[in-house]
Formats: sequence, C-alpha cells, structure tokens
Amino acid sequence: MPTQAIILHLGSPGPNEVLLGRFLDFFAVPWKQVEVCQLANIEGSTKDYVAFGSIHAVVAAVRELRGAALPAAFYAYADDERGRCISALQFLFRDTNVSLKEAPEGKTSLCVSAEMAELAGPMAGLMVFSILKREDAIVINAPTGGNTKFVPVILAGGAPVFLRLEQEGVPVYLCTSSYMVDIDQPLVQGYYDVKTHFCSAVPLLMFIRFMFPTLAWHPQELSACLIIDDPLLKPQYGFCDFAKLRDLMRQHGFTTNIAFIPWNWRRTSSAAADFFKNESTHFSISIHGCDHTAGEFGATSTKVLHSTARLAQSRMQNHQARTGIQHDPIMVFPQGVFSSACPDVLKQNGFLAAVNTEIVPVDSNNARTRIRDVWDVAILTYGSFPIFTRRYPSHGLENFAFDLLLGKPCLIVTHQDFFKDAGAGLIELIDNLASLRCSLNWRPLGEVIRRACRRRATGTGMEEVEMYGSELLIGNSSEQPTEGTVRKRKGQHDQVSDVLCEGKPITWETEGEHLVFRQRIDARSEKYCQVVYQRQAPPKMERRSVGFELSVAARRVLSEFRDNYFSKSRFLNAPIGKLKNIVKSAF
Repeated sequence: MPTQAIILHLGSPGPNEVLLGRFLDFFAVPWKQVEVCQLANIEGSTKDYVAFGSIHAVVAAVRELRGAALPAAFYAYADDERGRCISALQFLFRDTNVSLKEAPEGKTSLCVSAEMAELAGPMAGLMVFSILKREDAIVINAPTGGNTKFVPVILAGGAPVFLRLEQEGVPVYLCTSSYMVDIDQPLVQGYYDVKTHFCSAVPLLMFIRFMFPTLAWHPQELSACLIIDDPLLKPQYGFCDFAKLRDLMRQHGFTTNIAFIPWNWRRTSSAAADFFKNESTHFSISIHGCDHTAGEFGATSTKVLHSTARLAQSRMQNHQARTGIQHDPIMVFPQGVFSSACPDVLKQNGFLAAVNTEIVPVDSNNARTRIRDVWDVAILTYGSFPIFTRRYPSHGLENFAFDLLLGKPCLIVTHQDFFKDAGAGLIELIDNLASLRCSLNWRPLGEVIRRACRRRATGTGMEEVEMYGSELLIGNSSEQPTEGTVRKRKGQHDQVSDVLCEGKPITWETEGEHLVFRQRIDARSEKYCQVVYQRQAPPKMERRSVGFELSVAARRVLSEFRDNYFSKSRFLNAPIGKLKNIVKSAF
C-alpha cells in the first residue's frame, strides 16, 4: 500500500503542482516534490509511492525509471502546453493518431463507468449534464484494441476525459483537464455544485480515495437522514401524512428528522406526542430557528443572537417536558440565513451543531467560506462550530454522490409540498441513493452528527480522528483494539471546562489550534466522548413588544394556512407565491 505521494516537476514546480500540494494536504496524504531527473534516487521500495505530475512529466519519469523501482501508479494531468501534452499522450498510447481536442460546447453528457466501480466509488454509473470548462479536453482517435489496455473512467459526449492505461506494467490514470482546483478559492453562491469542477476535481478525488484508502482522511461511516422543515407535530401537515411516511420509512429503510419551530412548543397534542415518541427510531426532532422570522439568526449583534438562541432552547426544553418528545440541540437555520457571529453564539448556548443549505453568512464582508470548507465533513470556519451542509433533491444525484465520495453525511432537505405525489419523488430519490456504490447508514439526525468524523491510520492499531461536534461516538469494528488520537479544532474564544469519555473526565491538552485527547477503543465496541464548554454569564433577555409577538403569530398562522390549504387547492395554488411575498413584506 503506498505511503506517500510524489509530485513530479521538470525544472521547477508550476502553479498546478502548488495547488495539487494543497489538495493532498487536505486529505493528509504525505507528499514531497521531486524533479524527474532525481526520481530514481528517492528512498523506499517499489510500490511505496504514487507519482503525480503533468502528462509530459509522467512520460519523462517513465523513461527515467526504465529498469528502476516503479511507483504503485501514476496520476497524469494535462497542462496549458497542448502540443507537448499531445506528444506525451501519443507516447503513452504508442499511437500517433491519438490527440486532444477542446471539450464540446454547451451542455455535455458526462458518464462515469460502472465497470470501474472500485475506483469511482459512489459516483460509479452516474450520468450528468454539464457545461465544461475551457481548460477541459477530450481524447480523440484512441485505439480500442491492441496492447494499450486503455479503459475509460469518465466520458464526455462519448469521448474519454479520465482514463486508465498501463506503462511498463504500472497503471497510469490520465485526466485531460488542465484545470487544477484551488481548494482555498472563496465561495459566494448558495451551495457547492460538483458540475463546476467535474472533469478536474472528480478524477483526482477518486484516485486519492482509491490509492490511499486508510492513509488519507476517510469517514467513520457514510450516514444519511431526510430533514423536513417547518411542520407541526400532528398527524398531517400539508401534503405530509406522518403515518404514511412512517410506513414508507419501514418499507425503504430511511429516517426522517423534523426541523421543528420552537414557537410551536405549546401546540403538540398528547395523541401526536404519543405517536412521535413511539416512532423515535424513525422520526427525530431538531430546532428550526426560534420564531422562524426572516433572518432571525442573521443578526450581527451577539446580544440579540444570545437572546434568540436561549429562547429557542428554553422553548424546546418546555416542549420536551410537556410532551416527552426528545430533541437534539441541532440548529436548522430558517431560510438558510445565518451571520458569521452566529455559530460561536450557538456553541456557547449548548448547541451540538447546525445544519444548513446555505454555505455563506449573510454579512458578506465577513464571509470566509472556501471550497475546502464545503468539502470537509462540516464547515468549521466560523467559531470552529460545525455547520453540516444539506441538499435539496433538485441539486441532483451527482451532488449527493460527490458528498459521499468526500466522506460527508448525506442530508436531504424537503418541505411538505415534496409529498404531494404521495411520496413518489421521495422514494425515487431514496432508491437512487440506495443504488450508489456505497453503504448508507440511515440514522436519526443527532446520531448522524455524533458519528460524523474523519479518521486515518497512523500505524499498526493507531489512528488519528478529527472530531466536529461537541459530542462524538467513535467506534471500532475490527477484531483488535485501537488507539485513537482525537483532535478537535478550537475557536479563538473557546473555554473548555472538561472532556468526558463515557461521562468521566479524561486528560486533554492543546496543540496549536486543536484540542487533543487520546482513547483506547476495544474491539467491536464504541465510546462516547464529549467536550464541555464553560457557559458564559448570559446577557439579559431582549424584551419583545406585543406588536412583535402578534406579528410572529400572524406569520405562523398565515404560513400554516398556506401549507395546509393554499398549497393543496387547485384553484388557490397560483397565488401562493404572492401571499408568501405579502407575508414577508408585512412582517
């Protein structure tokens, strides 16, 4: 199994080699840069390393290493020197007719091979349509027979853009895109779409996952949960019939979380409470804002945010005491709106994590979200508090598959109107997810968050674990005990009072920007760990005027009228958008 990556260069490293180093750092793959003429002098036995480089650097390395120790594999990519790339490509294929051509214009079909499933992982067999980048290219006139052993992995419009062939008995994985993703690039759109970098990012990620399955960061498990925003806990809300949904979950093996608005804490009947308590393995509850007013967690005043967070927690605790329905202290932001100051406030008020569709705070002057942040298990940019990303079904199966390839949880967001076809659209999505080449563990949302971590092997029976939420369930499915070093990123103002394991205090220390502790996990077992933060004296609760309280009540009533009557009426459905806009502008 390879233990390091070598980034090849001719003369001096170029921009792509610098960006590639950041990519490998993100996955914690050890690497170093080596000039091709020095490659034969590196220490280590054959198959100890994987070599990355431009296609002409890889060809130069193949020539340099004749008769010497060869790498486990090469990863080659095109660059801006098209003529040299074509010459190198012809050398690899041993065919002067092979060439590169500009990618097709307009929307192009991208097909991932189902036969290369071990390499492609969750993306195996997918077909998507996307507009390719100007740096993308396709292979033309590639021979289909002979001794080339050429296997396409990704096709664009029927032509290879990522492929596998062999040189001197060593596999060469070739990406024809000259674009190298800068994972430190800031993001400004609402969510990350894999189609933006499909031909450049997907091949490289597949290759790293395939070649470094335990050395690189990998998820503890791939878990999933469906999240429905807004509904009251009652037998039916809008198009969503919860008893029928329960039956669908039993039949198709998925779970559902209800993002419950704390303002509704008095409105759960005893009969509904009994239903949801009895079905707690299928239904879980999270916290959806406080009043669910537009932008309530987009405030930049920490005093206002503390007051709103405390009120949301208080209402949910009252709801739990009144109904007996357990909830997880997980925040789902109304309309996806949050400010850069909000995550740190949520941490100080005992929240485990946040789940959100939007990836950038509304105070854009403080936005610091980068590609590396949304590729991570959760965004930790703001106060080191985890924001787990979720997706609408409309984002496409390719984005869910890409998240799973990255090792992120699969979190789906819907509203009551998604069930107007009696759940047909939902079941189609669930079945499509089940068809992906990975094993999904459907769990209550809180369990998904508590098990969400990255792990990597650091030696025999030794692992490094990166923790995200304030609670972690770390498991060991092997037959041997393992020693885990757990790291959790610290915020600038974090005040940790204790680290507990199975409820007992353990020793911990600070290393740079991380809190670190160590645990032994016995064979076939798991341990529950918790980081406890010191609670600061809360500011005085903001007083709320009668007018504000009435406006919140009116908004909730009108929203429920819209969901339960307008959206279900054939004649009244058209004015729903206008009513929604009126409600927004009025309150």
